[in-house]
Amino acid sequence: MGAAMIADLPSPNHGARPAGKRISLIVLHGTAGSYLGDVAWCRNPESNVSYHYIIGRGGEVARLVDERRRAWHAGQSSWLGRANCNDYSIGVAFSNRGPGSGEAYTDEQYAAGARLVAGIMERWGLHLDAVVTHAEVSPGRKTDPWQTFDLRAFLVAVALERWPDPPPPIRAVA
Repeated sequence: MGAAMIADLPSPNHGARPAGKRISLIVLHGTAGSYLGDVAWCRNPESNVSYHYIIGRGGEVARLVDERRRAWHAGQSSWLGRANCNDYSIGVAFSNRGPGSGEAYTDEQYAAGARLVAGIMERWGLHLDAVVTHAEVSPGRKTDPWQTFDLRAFLVAVALERWPDPPPPIRAVA
């Protein structure tokens, strides 16, 4: 449960959040590349793509966009009837070669991602139901982070990071 080392590698691909938009969602992505290639692509002004964070296969974490800014990660998207998820979400990407590669996500990625997402949840007062996938906010258009990502195991790991101590036992009232 230690703090992850986060490298600040700023991307130019971001903008201001619309006035009055509160951060209320965390969108998980798969990148279809390598960590260094993913970071380089998101730092290229011509890509018009960014995430707030990218997590490499060894658990390394790059912060590309300040959480208070609007990263360009979800594109055409909506969640629970609210359009434009980029306006109110934080994008967290896991480096992976993508669909068809069969590449599994690593234990180091799950651990670093769980620490990171638990911290984001704490900073913005979010619950586990605020953690969704790109496929969920852009159905029919996106499928990441793909079948090799175990969302259930990831959410359990996030919960254990966020709330590490078990609740006290329930005592019967006489």
